[in-house]
Amino acid sequence: MSLDAIELRHLRFFVALAEELSFVRAAARCNVSQPPFSVAIQQLEGHLDVVLVERNSRQVRLTEAGQALHQRAQRLLAQSAESFAVTRRVSEGKSGRLRVGFHASMIFRGLAEAVAALERDEPQVELELVEISSQDQVNALLSGRIDIGFAHSMLVPESLASTTVYSEPFLACLPAAHLLAVEADFVLSMMRNENFIMFSRPASPAYFDRIVSLCVEAGFTPTIRYSVRQWLTVVAMVGRGMGVAIVPECLSRTGMAGVTFRPLPDSAAISTIQCMWLAEQQSPLVARLLDYVRRIGNPTAHAMKHAPAAGGPR
Repeated sequence: MSLDAIELRHLRFFVALAEELSFVRAAARCNVSQPPFSVAIQQLEGHLDVVLVERNSRQVRLTEAGQALHQRAQRLLAQSAESFAVTRRVSEGKSGRLRVGFHASMIFRGLAEAVAALERDEPQVELELVEISSQDQVNALLSGRIDIGFAHSMLVPESLASTTVYSEPFLACLPAAHLLAVEADFVLSMMRNENFIMFSRPASPAYFDRIVSLCVEAGFTPTIRYSVRQWLTVVAMVGRGMGVAIVPECLSRTGMAGVTFRPLPDSAAISTIQCMWLAEQQSPLVARLLDYVRRIGNPTAHAMKHAPAAGGPR
């Protein structure tokens, strides 16, 4: 008995014969002529070393062994078809599991809408969202804890591929009752004597350094009163009158009370969000989610830059 020689076509032909009980009709159903069809049935019986059908000039009927194989062959063919379909869906980014690392501010940059749209359109895709700081996303990607990350602008190691998916200006964030909140000719240099609430440098060195450099360019070094690890905490503390801050524009959509946001007319500084993934990983799901993030974005964003597909050059 040689089971290795049995092919799916043998089972497909046999199931057709078991249901048609006619070599002529079964062969036509399988889109083959009768001689090769009959040979395939004989090969299957030879491989199994059993008689599956009894035939004479008047009828074809299944043997007991043939009846047992019929049910199991149907299940095997169905499982094979499902396996092939799953494989195709995964290759197209329509099925599978994707672990997404994100910084909290991405919720206000279209990530929530992109995730909802992908899950609606592709219900067989399983997304796991992991809130994690920008700097820690690099280690999470390299250790395999996440598959894709959305982080603040940062120096990305060569082992990771990256692309900019979101750009927006910085704004001054002030307590609503602050005099500068209603200053007609507001510029950044007016904040020189204020206590700043800053995004923690260990959590995102690039953001910390960029904000400090903005102040230096405006002619002063900021007095840092508090340092925190979440942008939402920064805004909340400003709303409680604990200081002032410079934040990405998306945070003006948090809906927090007690704060006012002012443009920085004397600065062209831009805050960016990068998407990162393992350079050698060609996951279709990574490209799929990137596509949704790019297409949905946020209607009030300063700019949404088009970038290479997942796996492409940086």
